[in-house]
Amino acid sequence: MKRALFHPLSVLLSWRYLLTKDVALMFVTKTSMAGLIVSITTLLVVQGIVAGFQHDLSENVLGLVPHITLSNPNGVDAELGERVAAAVPSVAAAAMVMQASGLVSTADAVQRAQFIGVEPESIRAFVTRGSLDEETDWSVLTSGQFAILLGSGLAREINTTVGDTVLVTLAAEGISPLGYMPRQKRFTVAGLAETQTSLDSMIAYINREDARRLLQIPSTANAAFFRLQNPLDVRSAFFPIYAAANERDLFASTWQDLFGALYNFLHRFKNLLFLLLSMLVAVATFNLVSNMVMLVHSRRGDVAVLRTLGGSTTTVLISFVATAWVIALASLVACIVLAWLIGLVLPTLHELLSQLIGVSLRDGFALHELSVLLQFGDVLRVVVLTVLMVTIGSLYPAWRATRLAPSEILRDE
Repeated sequence: MKRALFHPLSVLLSWRYLLTKDVALMFVTKTSMAGLIVSITTLLVVQGIVAGFQHDLSENVLGLVPHITLSNPNGVDAELGERVAAAVPSVAAAAMVMQASGLVSTADAVQRAQFIGVEPESIRAFVTRGSLDEETDWSVLTSGQFAILLGSGLAREINTTVGDTVLVTLAAEGISPLGYMPRQKRFTVAGLAETQTSLDSMIAYINREDARRLLQIPSTANAAFFRLQNPLDVRSAFFPIYAAANERDLFASTWQDLFGALYNFLHRFKNLLFLLLSMLVAVATFNLVSNMVMLVHSRRGDVAVLRTLGGSTTTVLISFVATAWVIALASLVACIVLAWLIGLVLPTLHELLSQLIGVSLRDGFALHELSVLLQFGDVLRVVVLTVLMVTIGSLYPAWRATRLAPSEILRDE
């Protein structure tokens, strides 16, 4: 009786309905819960995988690549970055660089690369933490030493490591007795840059002054990199930045030119998967409705006694709906824990499966790390969807329970 003072009658009745000794009914109840757990866990894990891709794109890729770039092959004003950063509040950091396309080669392999000439102090402040391995040492890019930081993927492709010498060929023409020749110089590999993205296979860093000498450009930089407070604000920040630069013949580009299609695809793909996999939850809910119909039939005597003692139809209705809620919430708790555990082991299992079947979930994405990220918004959306479906599905069996005639049931008993 004391418990009744602290718990609503309908909740107590729902627990009584669940704790049945009917073996067949318990089997159907457990089967319904298993269906909900499988479907909801699948939805959570898939949402978490796509969210992990989005997080890696935001933290690793967008933490390294410039959000907006202003460039001129012939050189730009050395004060361009500071001028724009002071005039546009949305700019978080700026870096003056010397960039050029070219080839990096050894005696056995040749690969295309994007060379970025940087100053160690400025690039260290520009790159956000987490986008590059913390062990990356920018101080090795000393002017005059002709040292190079290769992306880890690029280093693997040309089979080189720290201490080796590579030949850098830049896409700039120089005059020689034989005519026009590309700029070439041997660099010493001083370190490897690791981002766990496809950028590792295309980017190489050298000192900005070494790049200027190789390209033979009078200006100290030919591009300005800008990092925004919010990368998604690139459209609103583009024109203020371009106007604050106050230079002619500037070529402008944004991160969306390279990764915008991937970002939009991930966002739409995530919503599409949520819609499709919600059908699994709907099917599991139909199984729960069947369980509720059996439960109402088996508890006809309890309903008749309750109505005879003065219980209202609302109490009967809520008691059966609460029973469905208990099943759904218990399943949701199990699903969240199970999805979290799967997220811990999935990267390892994925590598094993990729080696066995030769197919990777990362194929087609600019990301090399598979991670599962359970975001609060995604989990909340799944919880709301599940509770809503279960509530709608349990209303009809609960309503049928309110239509039972106590006199006829007790007479048969």
